[in-house]
Amino acid sequence: MAAKKIPMLANLPRAYEVMDKHRLDGLVAATQINVYYLTNFWGALMRMRRMFFNYAVLPRDPKKPAALVMTTAETSRLNEMPTWVPNVVSYSHPSHARSRNYDAIVEEPEAGRALSWPVRKSGLSAKEKRWLPMSKKLAARTRATPSYALKQALSEAGLAKARVAYDDPRPIEWMNELGLKLTGVEGTNIFREIRMIKSRDEITLLREAARINEAGVDAAIRTMHKGSTWAELERAYNVAVAKAGGRGIYLTCGGLGLPHDKVIKGEPVMFDALAEYKHYHGDIGRTAIIGKPSAEIVKRNKAMTAGWETAYEMIKPGVTGRAMTEKVLRVIEREGFKGFIIATPHSVGLEHTDHPLPIGLELPGSKGDFVFRENMVINVDLPYHEYGFGGMHLEDMVLVTRDGCEPLTSMKTDLVVLKG
Repeated sequence: MAAKKIPMLANLPRAYEVMDKHRLDGLVAATQINVYYLTNFWGALMRMRRMFFNYAVLPRDPKKPAALVMTTAETSRLNEMPTWVPNVVSYSHPSHARSRNYDAIVEEPEAGRALSWPVRKSGLSAKEKRWLPMSKKLAARTRATPSYALKQALSEAGLAKARVAYDDPRPIEWMNELGLKLTGVEGTNIFREIRMIKSRDEITLLREAARINEAGVDAAIRTMHKGSTWAELERAYNVAVAKAGGRGIYLTCGGLGLPHDKVIKGEPVMFDALAEYKHYHGDIGRTAIIGKPSAEIVKRNKAMTAGWETAYEMIKPGVTGRAMTEKVLRVIEREGFKGFIIATPHSVGLEHTDHPLPIGLELPGSKGDFVFRENMVINVDLPYHEYGFGGMHLEDMVLVTRDGCEPLTSMKTDLVVLKG
């Protein structure tokens, strides 16, 4: 049987480029999305959002082994969710740990024992037969706790005395308390800087996320009728997304929800939807209305369409988000939609906004202009809400190519008009 192709989410050339820019010897990931990005693995503890039980290590030196830290209770998941990293360091289930007094810097508490389920050899499936040798190999390297497993992973990656970027500072402190000599660099935006340029396998997942999310919005809009509640529309959206293999994150019509608590005839409704497929996001915006739209609504939609078409024509490597925003807003106003104020481009991926953003004490604009690059996946948000009028939205996903961009969603810009 042919070996299962292991996808490569991490864009390693991009990671090495960004590490060189920031003078880094490696990356240490503790958050779920970055562990997944660097290893392809998303286990049950990660689904539970349990922090500090999974780590990933990526050394700058490609000859050194990248690593995944995980519990022995989950190592069988690697059979269905294989990782490309060569070094998997496991730690024991808490029920197998033994306690005694020890010096944390000099010695490790007695290494844990792997969680070993009974084996009935006469009843093994082909999958189980393939898995057991790997299980035994991992069991021989089981450490006592996640921290000791991370220490081993860093040491084996040549990073015991290194300058590393982190997405959470606490593991760096713990490693130094265990005798390593790490210099930590705040890396939340460094990880985003890497992730905003997608690998081929990421683009494949984002195409599917875009398709699933749009199908969910279409399903919600088809169910809309006079008197619909937002809960009904959300339910239709989430069911359709789930049936297609995704997970709905949100479906919103604006900050206040439906102004009348239900859909009314003649008032435009904004649909802004975000869904996940294998943890990658699809993002889209549409406008629907019950009954014949007014001349003002039609004019505004045409103006927004002209703005989106302008954005689509502008998106290519080297163009800044600021330049695009300013031109799109000018076009929408010129086309007769006075007071339209938001035209926001953002990268999409493992986060809704998958590029560096000001954090901490940084101010807006401190990260410099957002510049489109080849293999970024981009959305341009064109939302509008007016009290006493309703909401409108237009948003599609595109892949930035070498000399332009390619749609990942349908680019349907017409109002969706439903019978009253």
